[in-house]
Amino acid sequence: MATDPGVTVRSGRPDDLAQVTRHYGPLGDTPWDPFADERRLAAVPLEGLLIAEKDGNYAGFLYWFEGRKPWFDKGADQYARLEELHVRPEFQGWGIAQRLVDRFLQDVTERRIPLLYVATDETNQAAAHLYERVGFHPFLRTIHYRKYA
Repeated sequence: MATDPGVTVRSGRPDDLAQVTRHYGPLGDTPWDPFADERRLAAVPLEGLLIAEKDGNYAGFLYWFEGRKPWFDKGADQYARLEELHVRPEFQGWGIAQRLVDRFLQDVTERRIPLLYVATDETNQAAAHLYERVGFHPFLRTIHYRKYA
């Protein structure tokens, strides 16, 4: 995919939170999801917030954080987790998700974080393709159960 010179990725700032929550808000499916509410998002450390712009317009965001000793991977120590990646529909197809992931990878490499995680739904083939293209490999599956009352 060719690099679009009109696409930039930068570190997030407090004045980006309103755009992030407007974009993500309808996607929030829990009452405590920080990306669905500007007040809650303001309480989250913003060092892992990356903002993509196309020709100066907000196009999407990526949020990652650094952690230690994940409960789901015994024996692992320091890690980074790509928690959210969203591109506004009108900006999809411009390589924006790839640029956000590239910047995430650059940031964790600079911090010398040795292990990275990301999760996506098995039906999200575009995300799975992107993550596998940059070197992620499946290692754990979760089963969701449901019961009608």
